[in-house]
Amino acid sequence: MRIPNKQLNRKNSALPVVLFLFAALISLGVLVYRGARALGGNPIVKSQDDVPRLTVQEAYQAVRDGKAILVDTRSAEQYAAQHAAGAISLPVSNLEANLPALDPEQWYITYCT
Repeated sequence: MRIPNKQLNRKNSALPVVLFLFAALISLGVLVYRGARALGGNPIVKSQDDVPRLTVQEAYQAVRDGKAILVDTRSAEQYAAQHAAGAISLPVSNLEANLPALDPEQWYITYCT
């Protein structure tokens, strides 16, 4: 049985459209995932340049309103000598070991000076 060329062309012409729609859906899914991740307050950080910076006033307001915890990342000795009121000490040298104890839903504002 021979299929007329007209039917073959119709089937082949749908393939690029289907592939385009599939690629568009995948791209849209990636964009939605990244957007939801960023809106969730836990953006993916690839370098220190991706870390959002806050003014002292913004940090103070977030801590005062109970939205964030202030974390001093200097050494324990430097923390003991002087630190911001209400800050907890978590030296950067111990940070990786203490990561499992941190709440991933909590906003932590770090400082080192």
